[in-house]
Amino acid sequence: MNYSKKDIDRYFEGKLSKKEAKDFLNWLNSSEGESTYNAIIEDIWSDESGTVDILSEANTPQIPSYSQKIVSLDTLKRSENFNAKKKSRSIKLWVSVAASFILLISVSYIFNLNTTFQQVEEPIVSKEVKTIEKFTPKGNKKIITLPDGSTVVLNAESKLTYSDDFVQNRIITLEGEGFFDVVRDEDHPFQVITGNISTTALGTSFNIKAYEGNPDIQVSLATGKVRVENSFDQNLLEIQPGEAVYYSEEKNILKKQEVDLSQVLSWKEGVLQFEKVPFNQIIEDLERWYGVDFRVIGDEKIPDYKCSGTFKPHEYLSNVLEVLSYSIEFDYKINGKEVILEFK
Repeated sequence: MNYSKKDIDRYFEGKLSKKEAKDFLNWLNSSEGESTYNAIIEDIWSDESGTVDILSEANTPQIPSYSQKIVSLDTLKRSENFNAKKKSRSIKLWVSVAASFILLISVSYIFNLNTTFQQVEEPIVSKEVKTIEKFTPKGNKKIITLPDGSTVVLNAESKLTYSDDFVQNRIITLEGEGFFDVVRDEDHPFQVITGNISTTALGTSFNIKAYEGNPDIQVSLATGKVRVENSFDQNLLEIQPGEAVYYSEEKNILKKQEVDLSQVLSWKEGVLQFEKVPFNQIIEDLERWYGVDFRVIGDEKIPDYKCSGTFKPHEYLSNVLEVLSYSIEFDYKINGKEVILEFK
């Protein structure tokens, strides 16, 4: 691309954009640009209307345009020492000084341009953190792989909630029951929130049961070590494999005791197991396990019994109810997703 005297004036007047100025400097550094620029200088000096007096402006901080530097040729002729030889020397001097001047201006312009780029702060773009939810309905279980590589076996009617920056912020909320197998990351502890109870681990595996309506939250450790803390009073307990922490919402206390892990984790293998569990809680577990709803008819209420039992993997609901009815004495009827109980 060729540039005219008008374009050069616009450069010195600061009327070019950053891109245009950069393109101009690239052109000026080329052989074509240098030749064209020198020709323009010669034209200015040979123009009878005037010449350029750059020396009179040497100490001027502003960069004037060529049109502002043209003075009358008659003024120069009035000088005793003005002659063609001096004019030739002046042209060469002007060209030399102008070239140096252009180089200085170019370097200064690029330096200032870079300095400006360095000083301008990039606007802070706040990334909206998105919430991710994983849910299992009644009668279903699911294995979930988290963004950091940790896995969760999520029991029926349970929900996990975490943010999409989980790798850097390993905080997850659980409603229901889940077995966590945590990838170790000492810089980012793994934290599970269940109500006001938080369970913190690095690399370990543990089970948490915290269904809504259940009076207790149970944290059972399979491997490693975890810390369980009550956010209400900052009371905390650390447990070892084979131990569990029970939290009583009614009493607001944490209690540690040993547990049978095979029983606690049997649900993962499809084994239904109860150990002195109130019958009304068993009904809730059966609703989640089989994806049904129970309805009691008649005048009798659900008796306040505690039951124990272990059923083979993926046992039919009818077989479970049959066994329970022997000890509690009730009649049952299964209508699709509804189970009717009538106590005798």
